[in-house]
Amino acid sequence: MRRVLAALLAALLLFGAGSACASEFSLKDYTVFTFGERQLVYQGPGETYFKHGNAAVGASNNARLYGTLDNCLMIGYGYSTDKFRVGWVPIPEAAKDKRTVLSASDTVGELRFDMVLRTTKDECAATYDPVKVSMRNIEIKKGATINVLCWYGDWAYCEFRVDKKLSWAFMYADMLNAEPLAKPAADLKTSGTERKTVLKEIAGKTPGGNYGLFSGPGENYLRADEGGAHIRPTEKCYVIGGEGDWAFVRVAAAGGDKYGYLPLAAMPDKAKLKDVSFDCVPAETVTAAALRDAPGDNAALLINLPAGAQVNFLAWSDSAHHYAYVEYKANGLRARGFVPAECVGE
Repeated sequence: MRRVLAALLAALLLFGAGSACASEFSLKDYTVFTFGERQLVYQGPGETYFKHGNAAVGASNNARLYGTLDNCLMIGYGYSTDKFRVGWVPIPEAAKDKRTVLSASDTVGELRFDMVLRTTKDECAATYDPVKVSMRNIEIKKGATINVLCWYGDWAYCEFRVDKKLSWAFMYADMLNAEPLAKPAADLKTSGTERKTVLKEIAGKTPGGNYGLFSGPGENYLRADEGGAHIRPTEKCYVIGGEGDWAFVRVAAAGGDKYGYLPLAAMPDKAKLKDVSFDCVPAETVTAAALRDAPGDNAALLINLPAGAQVNFLAWSDSAHHYAYVEYKANGLRARGFVPAECVGE
């Protein structure tokens, strides 16, 4: 069984110290599969994404399976002697009239994507075919904001809009500026000893795209879900406030709430948000604690903190003080998340 390589790499590999995650995967690492019936191919993980004409993989055509995301398969297939396309199909399910169910030997890895914002240096183009490079599918303007999913050699796999629908395609990475569109926010300054701030939401918004959800205001902060935490196009977020180029939000996801930071540029309106307010009081964990991306024992784990860990208390999750929202910084690692109140005392 082959797995898609979607490992997080060190910041200096591609885009310098401004970005802590630069994911790469290889289109040369795949599992071959024949679906047994014609499958429509979409340019993103789901039927709401753009479909290029009558794009489909034939019943007898071999498809390259690269990985899974949101119950969809990322595939590659040839559709003429000189053309190739990378796209997405739903993961086959059991049915009486189908023989397209994946077996254990066909299993491929779950993909993790950066989903970070960059801008273009000049006019350029994107293609669905980074193998034979047979077509320019999307024309891109100079200075355009690009949502970079991950990196593949000289290519960047990116999210665009085509005919008002989201579409994923490849463009040359050297056409992108290295600096993040959303720069890391300035470090908070510790002040006082009072712990009285309670998190409050000020607005509800739906960004309408796939964006990486960072635990703090910068790409140098940890992300939950093994580095793959993100907001999906249909998910709504509730804004708590702005911090530099970032918005602190609660995402109402199907699997449960999650808190984190999205670039302000991802917000559907560009109005300046009220700055988020924190106490930022130095504290110490009195017991070992799981730092999670939302209040609750079932929220996604960011990191396990030992007893005696130095943190900054930022706010309470609610007026009853059930969970504390804290920031942890040590050995180059940065994370913000929630711990039970008793772990930091009052």
